[in-house]
Amino acid sequence: MADWRRIGTVRRRASVTLDANGNGSVEFGVTYSSNHKWVISDVVISTNQATNVAPYPNATVYLGGQQAGVSEGASWTGNQDTLTGVFEMTGEDLFVQFAGGVAGSVATVIIEGDSYLWK
Repeated sequence: MADWRRIGTVRRRASVTLDANGNGSVEFGVTYSSNHKWVISDVVISTNQATNVAPYPNATVYLGGQQAGVSEGASWTGNQDTLTGVFEMTGEDLFVQFAGGVAGSVATVIIEGDSYLWK
């Protein structure tokens, strides 16, 4: 009988330098075949700006495009935060958008979860 089988863990990292308006985004996608999925449980967000330097960026997580209907959550303190919950990534990309931070800061996102293969 075919079903989803856990084959390991997922831990991916991406960074972006925030533009002159303090905005930027990163993107993640399942890098294998259509019979592969990731189940993400943690999204760790941070910037390299000092913790006492404002403004702190907002960070919004989107699954499938950067629009309100597919938001998976947000942080008002995108300088150092962890978003938890469970969502599946199959054919959709995951975007994390930073807005309103310190221009020139580097924003980093780490996603963690489990990797599955349809067998």
